[in-house]
Amino acid sequence: MATISKQKGNYYSRITWYDSDDIRHEKKIALKTKLKSEAVVRNNEVTNKEDVIKDGGSWNFAWLNKHGKSELLRITLVDAYEEYRNVQNINGVRASTLDRVDNSMKTIYKVFGKTYPIEALTYSHIEQYKEYWHSKHAPTTMNINLSKIRAFHNWCVKKGYAKKKIEFVLVREDQKLPNYLTEEEFNGIMQLDIIDVHFRKAFLFYYMTGCRKSEPFNADLKGNWLTIKATDAKSHRTRDVQLNEMLKSIITEMKDRYHMLIDEFGQKPRHIKMRYGKEFKKACRYLGIKGKTLHNLRDTYAVRRWAITGDIKMVADEIGHSSVVMTEKYAKCNLRRLQDDFPSLKERIALRLVPPTEDSYFTNLLKVI
Repeated sequence: MATISKQKGNYYSRITWYDSDDIRHEKKIALKTKLKSEAVVRNNEVTNKEDVIKDGGSWNFAWLNKHGKSELLRITLVDAYEEYRNVQNINGVRASTLDRVDNSMKTIYKVFGKTYPIEALTYSHIEQYKEYWHSKHAPTTMNINLSKIRAFHNWCVKKGYAKKKIEFVLVREDQKLPNYLTEEEFNGIMQLDIIDVHFRKAFLFYYMTGCRKSEPFNADLKGNWLTIKATDAKSHRTRDVQLNEMLKSIITEMKDRYHMLIDEFGQKPRHIKMRYGKEFKKACRYLGIKGKTLHNLRDTYAVRRWAITGDIKMVADEIGHSSVVMTEKYAKCNLRRLQDDFPSLKERIALRLVPPTEDSYFTNLLKVI
């Protein structure tokens, strides 16, 4: 039963309850009166709606609106998401991340509409959502969207807008090997006269550092080190990339061009960065290299480093992964295949392929015995 409390001369109705996880919840409703007799009457009305309120319903009581009628307010997907987005923004979530969540929410609006009540969503709705998009989106895209929507719905449960958490079963994905460029492919790109020298040098920079597309432009260059700040890194971790004189020259040229195009021509930073990806795609199309993007130069860096070192933790640190789990995919590459794809590394990879029975260290020990 709802109880009455008084604060600063005003009466309130308070409902408390525990959910299935034994977590305490409380809902306080202003009774908008200083008269106890009137407060008792209004509290009785709140008590009559207590079960609905505990289940996540929100009542707009007659004394709280201009219409003079009590009505059940149903929180819609778009209303709940607007509040969720504001909270995430205050919590420091990056704009780019929020933009990605925006795109995920658009996919659920497409299926059920923006005004669909959040409290009505069930497991069956999520299965219906998956059925709608399964032939339109790749499994990876589906799972990204499902993960974003799940985080939003879990927040709605905490807020009391939804009754209980829904089990989001992700779509099964076939495991794919990293999409890297062979030495032959990369050498072909570097020799293309149709691509400006500046962009070819930039490709070499990405190839030799494993940087993400935006990182060179926002990072600090001091001496032989390029420092990618936590605020600019996808993993929210600061990392240092060691450069030689050639790479320092390239990054300086890239930064100078970037600032010149902004200051003198008013170009947008995003468009300047996108140009590097477009030039890379142009080179791939000319050479008939399919399914490769600028980001695959980062994959190529990681594959080469793992092929040489065999140290997946070190590779994860070098490319700025927050977890080794994200980097483990590179360890699934076939070393003998990598010898063919990267002839310049063949001898270094061969050292990792020598079985203990053929290791000269062990055979020499026999001579001592």
